[in-house]
Amino acid sequence: MLIQLALTALVLTSMAPAQDIPADLLTVAERSGFKATARHADVVELVDRLVDLSPYATRATLGTSFEGRELPLMILSDPPVADAAAARALADAEGRVIVLAFANIHAGEVCGKEALPMLARDILMSPDAPEHRALLERCVLVFAPIYNADGNERFAPDNRPGQLGPEEGMGIRRNAQDLDLNRDAMKLEAPESQALAAFLTAWDPHLVFDLHTTNGSLHRYHLTYAPPLNPAGPSGPIEFVRDELLPEVTTTLEQRFGWRTFYYGNFEDEHGVWGTYSALPRFGAQCHGLRGHLSILSEAYSKAPYEERVLCTRDFVRTTLLSVARQASEVRALVEAGRAEVTAAGRRGDGSDGVGIRFARVASEHPATIRGWEERVDGRGRATSTGVERDYVVIHEDRFAPTVVVGRPRGYLIDPSEADVVALLRRHGIVVVSGSGARNLGDVVVESTMITSVNRSRDAYLGHEVIDIGVEVTASDTLPSELERWAFVDMAQPLGTLALYLLEAQSDDGLAACGFVDELLAPGTPWPVARVMSRP
Repeated sequence: MLIQLALTALVLTSMAPAQDIPADLLTVAERSGFKATARHADVVELVDRLVDLSPYATRATLGTSFEGRELPLMILSDPPVADAAAARALADAEGRVIVLAFANIHAGEVCGKEALPMLARDILMSPDAPEHRALLERCVLVFAPIYNADGNERFAPDNRPGQLGPEEGMGIRRNAQDLDLNRDAMKLEAPESQALAAFLTAWDPHLVFDLHTTNGSLHRYHLTYAPPLNPAGPSGPIEFVRDELLPEVTTTLEQRFGWRTFYYGNFEDEHGVWGTYSALPRFGAQCHGLRGHLSILSEAYSKAPYEERVLCTRDFVRTTLLSVARQASEVRALVEAGRAEVTAAGRRGDGSDGVGIRFARVASEHPATIRGWEERVDGRGRATSTGVERDYVVIHEDRFAPTVVVGRPRGYLIDPSEADVVALLRRHGIVVVSGSGARNLGDVVVESTMITSVNRSRDAYLGHEVIDIGVEVTASDTLPSELERWAFVDMAQPLGTLALYLLEAQSDDGLAACGFVDELLAPGTPWPVARVMSRP
């Protein structure tokens, strides 16, 4: 039997006492004494009430779910903005940071769904408090509290075994298509994923929060977190989040609220290693990093009491936002510099810029001390806590190094038969033009790829076979005939690295690996994408 962990926080919070908040502005979690969580209709109703509460809040929509449910948005800013164009204009004119925080991608993991409306309410009920004034004047905040709206409605009390509450039930992990939305960031099969990609293209946020509740190893943290992990993305945002922002937030959270936080991971090798999760950009946080956003994965601890998980998630987002608001000009400069570097490297396009497309997890320079428990194994072979605290000194594997690197080309030509590939690229916001644009590149080499081997394995999260292919590359001085029928991706664009990751035949999460072009994959078949390289 799992022992409830004593993770009581000081909870020194700026939130008004519940008795001072009008009943119609309380979340379902609060009204139920943290025994229940919101249904979709509850979230929509509360979002509408909060927007009606203040001139600094605007209502918008991210999109609709597979079953047609709205994915509501709240936009907080002074002055208010109603759409992407207005938000970007205000941010550029005043040096603001645009932030998206979304929750409930896995609808059993409800902490963010309850926390984001609470944070919005705090800000809107006391907009002149110094911290809230800083957020309203230095940021444009967009909150999307219920991303997996369909999964949310499939309530049952046992959808998250081992999680401490909400006892009255919660939704399921997948959406109504039986897709894990946190494995869909590259292939964009779900309408929810397509809506999010369209939002990222239109709004171009500087920072994205993805709010979860974790399973996994027994530890004594209220919440764990991760920066973008795929090092193919611009390095500046990754290093800032990992090495500066998150350590500062960790210190502030413990000193101010008593919340204990650390980098996301699990124990491995008999508690000798604390290892983070995958760098594959099918995971949203990694894909956001490839796009050049600052990105933060938040994982409230499933074995902490439900109320503490919600409050810690709220305070984690708030504390991080305050730090980002204080450093708004630096954050903007990091994002802009990263995208400029990607564009400039694509303009060179001679292969001198190596980009990783496969990675192995590696250790940071220093060991880490992880707050854990003495453990025993129950009759089912599961680790359980004895209730005795124990700290473990571990190798901290929190980053990745490339195992396969390709030279960044000047562009890619896509076979005329692959309209679906072009459509996918455009859903991501990648600019695709007529193949005739390749004629303007000067002296180039065209590299064609032949598939030599295909290895398949099943991945339940993707809903497809994961495919690993071998290739043979040949070079030519001649562009394809009927060039205007081909599509062309010029790599001199901010999303060039994302395009490369999708289009490279041996990428660990590109078109081949996620089964997007499965019907084309057989030994002796040409890969439908050619690389166009500038001569050095």
